[in-house]
Amino acid sequence: MRSGRLWETDRWHWETRCGVSVLVTRGTIEMDGRSQWMQAKTENVSGALGRRTLMAGVGVSAFALGAGGEAASVSEGEFTGPLVGHVDTRSARVWLRPGEKLQKVRSWTCEVKRGSEVVTRAEARLDADHDYTVVFEMGGLTAATEYHFGISPSGNPGRVRAVGEFRTPPASDKAARVTLGVGSCAPSKPSHVWTRIVQEECQGFVFLGDTPYVDSTDLAVARQRHRTFLEQPEIAKMIASRPCWGTWDDHDFGLNDGHGDFQGKHVGRLAFTEYRANASFGQDPSGRPQAERFGPGRGIHTSFRWGPIEMFLIDPRWFSRTEASWADPARPGCIGKAQWEWLRASLKASRAPFKALATGMIWDDKKNSEKDDWHTYAHERDAIFDFIRDERIDGCFLVGGDIHVSRALNYGPRCGYDLWQFIVSPLHDSTIPSLDVPHPNLVHHALEPHVFLKLVADTTVQPASLTATWINRDGKRIFQVETNVDELAASGG
Repeated sequence: MRSGRLWETDRWHWETRCGVSVLVTRGTIEMDGRSQWMQAKTENVSGALGRRTLMAGVGVSAFALGAGGEAASVSEGEFTGPLVGHVDTRSARVWLRPGEKLQKVRSWTCEVKRGSEVVTRAEARLDADHDYTVVFEMGGLTAATEYHFGISPSGNPGRVRAVGEFRTPPASDKAARVTLGVGSCAPSKPSHVWTRIVQEECQGFVFLGDTPYVDSTDLAVARQRHRTFLEQPEIAKMIASRPCWGTWDDHDFGLNDGHGDFQGKHVGRLAFTEYRANASFGQDPSGRPQAERFGPGRGIHTSFRWGPIEMFLIDPRWFSRTEASWADPARPGCIGKAQWEWLRASLKASRAPFKALATGMIWDDKKNSEKDDWHTYAHERDAIFDFIRDERIDGCFLVGGDIHVSRALNYGPRCGYDLWQFIVSPLHDSTIPSLDVPHPNLVHHALEPHVFLKLVADTTVQPASLTATWINRDGKRIFQVETNVDELAASGG
């Protein structure tokens, strides 16, 4: 195998040698039989996993390069992150929280490179009012391109403190095969389910809620639980190497079975916006999407396009029970009128072959005493389905989590074509047998711990296909659903 593929920088570069990628400073490299490099222990990764998986190790081993280029280990806890947030064909958001010892350095710079070329850099300042978190807004990117980045104190570019990488999605008008991971109900302790997600080559990941379990109205507690979650070594590897988006369910909202009349919801929203880097967070007072993380926003709904898939992360928590329903004024609302206007306009405008309507809670009745499911708000759920049918919006499917059971349901031609719901839960080890209930539309079901959903959308084949596979942390395929654009299109469309 030919070696020597090089990503050159002023003080650090990536080099592939014998199928293994390593980070090199000043052109020197140290490798021994145990594949240790720069005194940072990693997995010996080659072949199909290649540079991307090894690079992911940077997020946890977190080493620094001194001004002279020498390698120096960094103590555990020096950073939370980096986390690659929203990425599209032209831009990316990168999140970081330096640890206490580094918080006196208020100005930080993120430099993004394609190979040896500096593509863009952005400077941002830590905000003490927001737990010293920072998001770098990186523009000037190109579709379907790999980038790597380094974050350092501003004015000291040689001292790379945190590094990561990401790939932009393919252009929307190009045929492509893409893979996304989705999961809910996650542990705040180490689990190799996150490594399995990386090994399955998921190009991005959606935290679907209860990620993490916060269950507190104390802001300090909420922040700490978000930090503990993101600092797990295998999560840290994943979030440093691929884009991650998030929504919430009840426990990260702040209360089990919580609805919009929960008085502590502002604490949950503040902590969420401090610890995620979505493209937007709900809406501003005028009803427009709020791109800024902070301010007088409402809700956290957002969306993103990744090749053939557009994912709508709907927020059924914030507005519920706070206003009359837009679908039936005599009944309590769920998503709120402004969010509904955003959703209907976004669905009509979408040209994605596949459109995921995703919420933390499930789209039917979970059959227990709790009311946080779409059955409680069936008047709005049915109005959404009617809108999709009447407007002939093809390619829609549903995603839910929450119930500690994984299920696939096919509701038949509810929207003019077969409407699927994919429920994936939990990422942790606790299942709930009592919620694995019969349903006339149930196709697959499993009480399986440590499970995530792998979505593969492929427009390089005819007809364009969508494959949903439930996978556990050991790589076992639990069940699978295959469909395509013809099956998700209204007849005569």
